[in-house]
Amino acid sequence: MNTPSTSSSRDPADEPGMPLWVKVSGGVVVVLVVLFLAVHLAGGGMGGHAR
Repeated sequence: MNTPSTSSSRDPADEPGMPLWVKVSGGVVVVLVVLFLAVHLAGGGMGGHAR
């Protein structure tokens, strides 16, 4: 009868994991990749002014 319970009162930030700077850096990289893809899919790629 002593089953471990998953308490929702625990704060996930208290658990060891990735540092905040890693999460922020990952978010910035994801945003930059999405912007890069959006620009290229919209037709405004690199080197378009050289033609």
